[in-house]
Parts: sequence; structure tokens; C-alpha cells
Amino acid sequence: MKIRMKVMCVLLLLLPSMMIWSAGTKESAAAKADGKAEITIWDFKYGDVEGVQPAMKKIDDLIMSQNPGITIKHVGQPNDNYYQLVRAAVQAGQGPDIVMFHGGVQAYEFDDYTIAMDSYIADWRSEISEFSWAYCSENGDAKKPVHMVPLTTQGFGIYYNKALFKKAGLDPEKAPSDLDEFMAACEKLKKAGIVPIVAGLQGDPYSIDFLFRCFVANIYGEDVKDLGTGKQNFAGNAAFKRSAEIVKELFSKGYMDPAGTSTPYFMDAANNFAAGKGAMFIGLLSDVCHWKVFCDALGIDGVGYFPTINFPQAKYKDQQVGQPAGIGYSVMKWSKNPEAAMKVVEGYARGEGNALWMGMTGALSPNKNVDIKSLGYPLVAKILEKPFVLDFNTLLLNEDANGNFDRYCAQAFVTNEISIDKFIAVCQGMLDNVQKAR
Repeated sequence: MKIRMKVMCVLLLLLPSMMIWSAGTKESAAAKADGKAEITIWDFKYGDVEGVQPAMKKIDDLIMSQNPGITIKHVGQPNDNYYQLVRAAVQAGQGPDIVMFHGGVQAYEFDDYTIAMDSYIADWRSEISEFSWAYCSENGDAKKPVHMVPLTTQGFGIYYNKALFKKAGLDPEKAPSDLDEFMAACEKLKKAGIVPIVAGLQGDPYSIDFLFRCFVANIYGEDVKDLGTGKQNFAGNAAFKRSAEIVKELFSKGYMDPAGTSTPYFMDAANNFAAGKGAMFIGLLSDVCHWKVFCDALGIDGVGYFPTINFPQAKYKDQQVGQPAGIGYSVMKWSKNPEAAMKVVEGYARGEGNALWMGMTGALSPNKNVDIKSLGYPLVAKILEKPFVLDFNTLLLNEDANGNFDRYCAQAFVTNEISIDKFIAVCQGMLDNVQKAR
């Protein structure tokens, strides 16, 4: 009874969107007879009316002008219950033609309800690396069909304000090369009255979460993938423990902004960095809190970048943590017009539409044909020159990836409710959960 009630509640939440879709379905059925198709898109980005929506409207118009028989109905859905709405559509067996997903486990959950895309992407598949296509394949298995077209490459790194570096007596053109240099830079910034690291820790401690992902890339390199197989572990790894100790030091020495505990990462902390209220920020490479936002605020040449903090115990250096697909589009099996829907997806993933997407939103595109230099942001090339290593968080089960890791980061390093050893044990338990689920 409780399960039925939960499903009914979600369906009631979904009802307005379903009514829109249902009406559109009747229209599209009639339109199909005339050789036309109305394609409905659901995503969690379209609601960003100042940032992403203008780009999407422009791309939609471009696609419709290039495909006169296609009409696009773009529906922005709320972030906080987005996947509940998609699950309710699956429960009802009907919904939009195209759905936006985050890459990885959140997309894999719906593999049974999305079409295999291999035949549709065959002519332009080479424009995107197989590294990304594998990640977008059924359950992340490169040997299985592709179920999502990637729109972004996501990742994390450390941005710095060159003017504040210079003010503190640091070389603005030289990022800290190792832990000693990084700590020395933090100390100089602090003594100059400058917040060394702008942080957002209220609610979800993303500043710590993202920093750990940067550390893990340096600790495990290409072996990150084996954190999900048992060949590599957090428990017993001296470098992983050292990374936790480094985070503790950043707090104990006052290098991580004390005000960060009451500051949300999205978008308050990012806005603080863009406003020059601190020297460094652990940011994203796509979507928000990224190179374009910061360069637009602080000057095209006013922002520096380095991918991680190198430290002696880590096996690798300067590894760039990344997700082969940050977000992407899938076509649902119930779509009456899969060919037209795939034309829309293609319009976002390549060509002029893809260039608009990257240039207007600051997203890093996985499409190799995008002209990076034409964007006018030299920092992008600096980011992309670093070797990419898979983000370990994408290996975790949904609950751990989207809640538990952040929760234990906060308990371990913000509220001090658990020790470093307990934190490592909990993180290892998340890896064990992956193996149990295999």
C-alpha cells in the first residue's frame, strides 16, 4: 500500500507535464500523417532562464530551421524531483520523446526504456571519442549499445585569481606545482588578508567532494576504474589516507574559508570567487561554476587553473579528473518519432548547434570538431591539455554517489563527527557495495 501511495504521489506531481505531453501526442499523431513531428524534450537545464535556456532556444530554432518537418517542445523540469518525474513517466509508460540524464549510473537506471542509438550515430560517431561512447553505453559497457548522446564532458579542478596571487606576492602565471608550494601559497594569501580557498559547504560539502575527486585521480591514475572491481581500494592505501589528512590541514590552518560552512556551493560560493572574494576555487569544467563564468567576471586572462594538488604519496601528477559525459540526451522507447528525435539530439551534439551550446553556456563538449580557439578563452586549451582520468564517483551506486559520499565528507571534515579512519572505512564500504551489485 505504501509503495502504491508513493507511485500515486509522484504521478500526481507529474500530471501537469503528462497533460502537456498527452496533448502533444495527439497533435503529433495527426502531424505525423502530414510528414511532420512534434518532439518533446524534458531536461533539468531549461529552467535556467538566464544561463542555459537562451542557448537551448537558439539551438532549438536552428534545428527546426534545418529540419522543417520538426517542431520542438522544450519542457524544463525541476532539479529536486527530476528523476522521480522520469520514473513516474516510466511507471505510466508514456512521456516525452527525449530525456536529459546525467552520465553514468543515473542514466543506466533507464537503459530498458531508452532506444539503442548505434545505427543513428554511425555516420558521425567518430566525432566523439569511444571513451565517451563507452560511458554512454548500456550500463557503461563498451560492448553494448549506446543509449545516450553526450552533450558535455564534466570534471573538476582548481581555478585561481591571478590578481590576488600577485597581490600576495605570488607569481600569477605559475600555479603551485606540489603540496609544499600550495601550502606556502595559502599561507602567503592568508597573511595578505586574502581568503586562500573560497568554499561552499552548507548542505552538501561540494568543495571537499570535488577536491577528493581531484586527489583520487592523482592517486590511482588509469587504475581508478579498478576501484569498482576490488583490484584497487581506499582501505590500506597510504596516499588516500594522506589526501584526507591534507583536507584536515586546510581547515586547521584556516586556508579553507571558515565562512564556507554556512555558504552553499551552488551558486553562492562560485559567485564569491567570481566577485574576487578569495584566491582559489575548486570548480567544475562544465555546466556552472566554470572557466567561462570566472573569465567573464575576472577577465579573459585573469584566471589561472591547475587540475589537482600534487603530493609525494600519490603515484601520478597533474591528472585531470573527468566524466566522459556530464549530461546527455536519450530517446525514450515510447517515442512515436525516434528518427526525428534523433535528429534533434544530433543537432545538439554536433555542428553549429554544438558550437552554440559550448560558446553560450561554457560547457566543455566531447565533440572533437568544435573549434576551441574560436571561443576566445585560452584557459580552455590549458584545461584540455591535461590527461583525463575517470571520476571515481561515477563508479558508485546512486545512493552513495549522490548523497552518502558528501554526507560522510561533511561528518568527517566539517562537523568532526567521525575520524579519518572511520571515513576511509565508510568510503571503502561504498566500493564494496559496487562489487556486491555486480
